[in-house]
Amino acid sequence: MIRIRLGQRITHAVLAAFLACGTAGHAARAGQTWTIASDHPADTAAGRGVESFVAALTRQTDGVLTGRAEFMAKAATKDPVAAVLDGNVQAVDVFAGALAHVDPIFELSTLPFAVRSEEESRRLACLAKPAYRRALLRAGLHLLFISPWPPTGLWSRQPVTTLADLANLRVRTYDDASAEVLGALGAHAAALPVQDVGSLLRNGHLDAVLSSGDGAVGITLQANLSNFNAIHYAFPVSFVVMSQSRYEALPEKLRPKLDAAANEAESQQWAALPARIRANDVQMQHAGVSVNTPIDNALDVRLREAGQNRVYDWLSRVPPEDADIIRTFQHQEAPAAQVPCPLSLLEAGRGTRE
Repeated sequence: MIRIRLGQRITHAVLAAFLACGTAGHAARAGQTWTIASDHPADTAAGRGVESFVAALTRQTDGVLTGRAEFMAKAATKDPVAAVLDGNVQAVDVFAGALAHVDPIFELSTLPFAVRSEEESRRLACLAKPAYRRALLRAGLHLLFISPWPPTGLWSRQPVTTLADLANLRVRTYDDASAEVLGALGAHAAALPVQDVGSLLRNGHLDAVLSSGDGAVGITLQANLSNFNAIHYAFPVSFVVMSQSRYEALPEKLRPKLDAAANEAESQQWAALPARIRANDVQMQHAGVSVNTPIDNALDVRLREAGQNRVYDWLSRVPPEDADIIRTFQHQEAPAAQVPCPLSLLEAGRGTRE
């Protein structure tokens, strides 16, 4: 019976590989439309990245591969990794923090107060990209490109400038790590999907939201929260990924064209980030949102202490080569936003080589 079951599994695996190759061959001859899913709205940094990739995919592959963007997608929200591996979608945009269960390296861009500018965000992403690729590969995923987000702040009904202002606030965060950091300062914080935020705010179940407030998400927040506390908690990133087996099944001549489309989309995202941050600031001003930059020294100290404790915890859970990324990050200059990550950055530091 064991041999029969093993034989069936091998047969299914061989058949799946055959079908994947056949599908790729057909795509090369007749063209194929891929669904690229995101759990964020189209008018967000991640959404714009998906749209850029869709356009680049058609252009770089001469229409052999075309993309269809699907926003606020249930498949991307519930389990983006499974959605790709099961073939429900061909590629998916996934927030870095949502991959923390896959490997702690994906917590890197959301480490509190480690990054202070969009230039530093790009530098860290360049240094970490090989580690991201390796971790995704172990999960059966292929990294297409990294998509940056504007910095995250704390949206609230009332200004949050002191430790007392933060205590007992019901706060939505975007991952468990940020919930722990704010929880350590007395807030009632929980990681929740972005789709749930609007209804929870309207029903009075939330007092604050940790978010960049980018694009359409910002419009939702502005309708309920009149304060943006610019604490620059983190500069997170998203990843657009596909199945590694699907990538390998593509015709050899098609893969470089897919890579070119991904590189084009990533370069556009980094180049557009400063203007996107400015546009979000203007939108907040027009909506009458109060941007609270100065905060009480005691709150600042406690935030950074809680953040540093989170960094120490992360360092204790990652291998030395991943921990070295932070040290290298502190001593390398930022790359130009218009070009892919320079080889010198990718090779810098022990453990960051492909």
